[in-house]
This record gives sequence, structure tokens and C-alpha cells, in this order.
Amino acid sequence: MKYFLMMILLSLTGSYSFSQTTKAKHALIFAIGDYPETGGWPKISSTMDVPYIKNALNNQGFLNKDIKIVADSEATLKGIKNAFDELVAIINPGDIAVIHFSCHGEQVEADSKNKIDGLDECVVTYNCVVPRKSTDFIKDQAEYLRGHILGGYLQQLRSKLGATGDVVVFMDFCHSGGGTRGEGKVRGGQPPFVSSSYNPDKHRDSDSSLIARENASIGDDKALASFEVISATRPEELDMETKDDKGEGIGSLTYAISKSFEKLEPGTTYRSLFAKIQTIMNQKVPSQHPLLEGNGIDRLLLGGTFIHQQPYIELSKIEKPNQVIIKAGTMAGLNTGAKISLFPSGTVDSSKGKRIATGTVIRADNFTSTVHLDRMITMKQPAEGWAFISEQVYKVSPISVNIQSAVTGSIAPSGFTAKEVATVKTHLTHFPLVKFDAPPELLIEKGNGEDFIKIASNGYVFSTIKSAVNDSVALIEQFQHYAQYKFLQALELKDPDIKIEVKLVPVIKGVADTNNLSGKLVNGIYEFYDKDTITLWIKNTGNDNVYVNILDMQPNGVINPVLPFKEKSIYPHDLKIKAGEQYLFPIDKYTISLSPPYGTEVFKVFASRQEIDVEQIANTKGEGTRGNLSVLESLVKSSYGMRGAGVNNISKADGSTGNIIFTIKPRK
Repeated sequence: MKYFLMMILLSLTGSYSFSQTTKAKHALIFAIGDYPETGGWPKISSTMDVPYIKNALNNQGFLNKDIKIVADSEATLKGIKNAFDELVAIINPGDIAVIHFSCHGEQVEADSKNKIDGLDECVVTYNCVVPRKSTDFIKDQAEYLRGHILGGYLQQLRSKLGATGDVVVFMDFCHSGGGTRGEGKVRGGQPPFVSSSYNPDKHRDSDSSLIARENASIGDDKALASFEVISATRPEELDMETKDDKGEGIGSLTYAISKSFEKLEPGTTYRSLFAKIQTIMNQKVPSQHPLLEGNGIDRLLLGGTFIHQQPYIELSKIEKPNQVIIKAGTMAGLNTGAKISLFPSGTVDSSKGKRIATGTVIRADNFTSTVHLDRMITMKQPAEGWAFISEQVYKVSPISVNIQSAVTGSIAPSGFTAKEVATVKTHLTHFPLVKFDAPPELLIEKGNGEDFIKIASNGYVFSTIKSAVNDSVALIEQFQHYAQYKFLQALELKDPDIKIEVKLVPVIKGVADTNNLSGKLVNGIYEFYDKDTITLWIKNTGNDNVYVNILDMQPNGVINPVLPFKEKSIYPHDLKIKAGEQYLFPIDKYTISLSPPYGTEVFKVFASRQEIDVEQIANTKGEGTRGNLSVLESLVKSSYGMRGAGVNNISKADGSTGNIIFTIKPRK
């Protein structure tokens, strides 16, 4: 779960201005490229980034007097801290703050037990010494700007700006060491800077992810400014420079930002801006994968309001002009025969967008689908398009249904009339996975103002709709969601080489009680009571690094995301667990308080060698966050919560699944 602090970047704009007179706009641009030879860090073209970013800001109403540039020799650790202190001092609630870094990035031995790998991701300030030239680790490491220190400044900005403010951060440098890619200069790329006594094992039982983002989001999130982060690479990748239109060196992210701002339209969100950035970077530096993170990605640029982003699926590959591969498969209801519509990336609502093509799934595995399109497309990059599901197909056994009929002659009749029952049945005849001639799995009951779909075995409400009689679309949609629940519940994928162990650890009197696990197991199933608190222990006992995702499958048929949970800044790339590593999540950051609905619950755990994202599966359900996961709403003030499950295996191509079964009972 290696993760870098540098992830809170602000979006700028170009030809179309989103400026708002009610908000003051401030910017800090850090550009370090002319590193002194004595430090050993290669010179890079960071100062070339400044005019591009400054121009983009000017076009969005930022005044030159409100843009502070801290470059080269001024950008020492002290100089950077002073610049942040000055910015914090002058901003007011509701203002906008943009931070941009163009420099080298490096990993340095952690200064506390907060990283599993024992490394902090850092900004390489002007006075930093490259690891191979250092003769005094204690002295030289002190010049690096550590991720959690930067996160602390971002937290201060968010706190002072308040709920109506915005913090946006751009990070144009490497997130980790490794081999270089491409022919351009690398903004980092050095081996980790560690002492002679460095021992990563001492960090094994502490958390390594979210350290920067966590510091940037502690407190009542509703009282803090929203934040958005656009970084040039994934944590494990290097950041390559590219060439601008004049052939001069420039940061790849900076170039993509400047070009994206030239063609912005009204209604652009940070998410839709990022889609443009992805397309440009795919062309310039195809080996890099930029990241968008934060809690305001569906917010209009530079201080706008939040808008509802309709769920979409990214394209993985354009195989032919009329055939694409998309990043979702059978788990999302995209079995053979399912339908999608293709729109330009950045589309907020498919009902209002300009459709490029429609398509039918012709092949699918668990996490990808091959789609045949009804027309040739001209797109060259997968990032140019998004797929929206039009019609799902799940291969599950038919769902038996009973429709509540009104009792004839009753003083206060309830239920549907014979005519209404016939109408509801007619609606469901268009959904092939329904039958009426068997003991029911689902009950449709008439209510006062809204109708109910209930689980027949326990009476729990699965969902409500305004009218089962008058809204056939909503009715069928809910049955599709239930079919998805059945599919996932029965899904078993086995890869004998993927071995993940997950345990639910009770928190007793503020301590994670790993010795009390057996006391919570009854016939091999965890048994908890309302208001019990747990944390998660997870271990990769296999030989391969894996990514872990978790869905919560409630006894009322509702599916909730546990990992990832992007709304709460938990992203798929955060969830990589290295071979041999184990994590006991600190209880001040990763606890879950359990609550109703009562009954048997399942954590569906997915493990894969490739980065996966099952959150979209839960998001297709839309509403229905359950009580015992509402803890996420409060826990993510500092990070995130998890509810445990046990895991073992996914098919050779996809990985492994496992179930952790537990019950929640009312406290006596």
C-alpha cells in the first residue's frame, strides 16, 4: 500500500474563464531545476513550467500579485515553509489556493513508524544532496520536504479556507525510484535515501498509505475546503519530461495541463479536466499514468458547486475502429450481450451528452469486456472515451417474486389491486430473470407513498421505489441490482498462487486485541454485537504482490464499497500489498463501529496481481449506504475504515475471491 503525499493538485484553466468575483485567488508555484552541482541532483527544465502554469492561472482570473513564484535557490526547505506560512496568513474563508510543484521527487527513510516500507516520499528541495554523495545522513535528510509535512500545510490551508474554499495541487515529479523510462529527463529516479541502519521490518505493523492525504484531511471534513490532487505518475512510476510545441523541455503534466486549458468548456469539472490531461499524457509519455485524487473531483473548476457524475467505465484499448476493450466485465453485469453507449470522456450525463457509438459485449471476463460497436470511431487514445452501461446481463438463476395482493373485503385494504398486480407482472416480463411460480426470494409490497422490495427470507427492505405500478424503469433497475447481488454472492475465483489472509480484530478498551480473535468465532464465523468496534489485519502469504478490494454484502441485499472508496480518498493504487507483508491497521485510523441491519453479512474480498476497482459495482446501486458502514462518514476525517473478511483466491486471469462471513446481533 505504498502511497505518496504529493496528491492534492489544483486545476487551472485556459480559454474559458471560471473566475468568480466573490473568491480571492492565490497561487504558489515551486520550480526547482537548476540544482547546485554540489548536491548531485541533475538539472531539469522546471523553470520552463512556470510561464505555462502562470498563464493558465492568469486566464482564470489570478492576478500576478497573487501568484508567488519560489524558484531554484529560493526553494530551500526553509524557503518553501516560509512561502506556505505566508499563504496561510493571507487567505480568507472561501478563497481558492493553487499549489504547483515542478522538481525532483525522492524517497527517504521514514522519520517515524508511519510507513510499512520505511520510506517517506519527499520533495527534493534546492539544498538536497543526492543519496550517493551524502556523507552525513542525519544532516542531509533534513533538507527534504517530507510528504507528511507538506500534508500538514495543506491541512492548514483547508482549515482556514473553510467549507466554501478550494485547494488544488499539481505535482510534476517522480513518486518513487526505479528504472528510467523514455528518452527525456527524469524528475527523480534516484535510489531511496536511507541510513546504514535502515530496516524496513520495523515498519511492518504500521500503515504506509494515505500519510499525506491523511494529514490534509484531519478534522470535520464538512468544515474544510475541498481538495483536488493531480499527480504526474502512479506511486511506483517515474516522471519523464517531454517537449513543448517549440521543442523545449517541459514537465509532462505541466504540458498536459496547459494544453487541456486551451479547450475548456462551461461546466468542466476536475474529473473532466483530468480526462483531457490523460489523453495528452498518453500521447506524450505513454508509460506514465497520471492520478486524480481528492474529495472534490466532481466539483466545477475553481470554486464551483458539486455536480452529479453519472457512473462510467474507462476504455482499456481500442482494438479496431469498431471494437474496444473496457475496464469492467461480468462482475459489473457485462456478460455477453450486454449493451453500452460510448461518449467523449468528461461526459457528466449520458442523457445530455453527444453519443459516439453504441456497442454490444461479445466477450467478457471478470474485470474486462470486449465490445463491438455499431459504427467506426475516430478516437486514437482510450482516454478519449467513456462507456456508460445501457443494459446489463447477469448469468444467474431466475429470481422468484411475489406481489402483495390486496385482501378483498378488508376494512383497511393494503396491497395491490388485481389490475395493479397484472401491470407489475407485465413490467417484469421484460426482465428475463424473474419468475412467479416458486417460493419467493423477493416480495413487492405496496406502501403509503412508496412501494417496497423486500428480501422474503428475513423481511429486510432491499429498496424502495416511488411506484411499482407506474415506474417500470425503476422497478427493473432494482431487479438488476438484486441480480448483481446474487451473482457476486455466488462468485468464486481461484488462483492457487494468490494467498491472502484477512482477519477481523476486535478493539477492546482502545486496543486491537489480536489475542481475542478466537472468542469472536462461533463455528468458524465471526460473531459481533451492535456497537462492537473492529479493525483489520491482512497478510499476503504468497510470492506475488497483489491488490486487494473489498465489497460489503449486507443481509438486506445492499452492496457497499469498502475498498476502494474514492469518495473518501481511498484509491485502487493505494491497495497494493507486497508479498510477505502484513498490516494491522492502527485503531486511531482504521476502526469500524458495527450496527444494524442485524443478521449474517459477507465481506467479499478480491485479490489480483493487476490493479482492480470493484467500487463501481457498488456504485451502480446508487443509494443505500448502510448503518454499519456509516462509520466511513466519520472515520475518513483522518483516513478510512474497513470491515474485515477473509480471503483466499481469483481465476488465473483475474485473481482470487474469498468470503469473510460474520453476524451482527443486537446487544442485550
